Amino acid sequence: MDRIRNVLSCVPGWLFTILTALLILWLTLMPDPLGDDAPELFPGADKLVHAVMFGFLTVVILLDRQRSMNWKRQSGAFIIIAAVISSVAGIMIEVLQLVMDMGRGFEVADMAADTAGAFVCALCWRALQSHWSR
Repeated sequence: MDRIRNVLSCVPGWLFTILTALLILWLTLMPDPLGDDAPELFPGADKLVHAVMFGFLTVVILLDRQRSMNWKRQSGAFIIIAAVISSVAGIMIEVLQLVMDMGRGFEVADMAADTAGAFVCALCWRALQSHWSR
């Protein structure tokens, strides 16, 4: 575990969060980001994708914060804050999709999936962080 922490500590601060946020913005705001390469999925799969995207955003926020704090255990309050930040980002993106009118649809169900994914990953982080914290 120390070797992984050492490698991750070499990455510039907040880089994972910034890259993840940019990727999510591209995937959610561009009219057809994957074009013909978009895979055919089962009905409702887009909600699962939303949950995974914003859950992952929560995880990288927590990872970047933990790296910046020399791998000290995150407080429950900050874990909730990270989930709220991810959830608010998801809600704002849905509003932007509505306002921008670029062929993307506004869906309350997407906001619920974003929030669910963020909080499920926050709970998992809370439960498992003792494995990598100092």
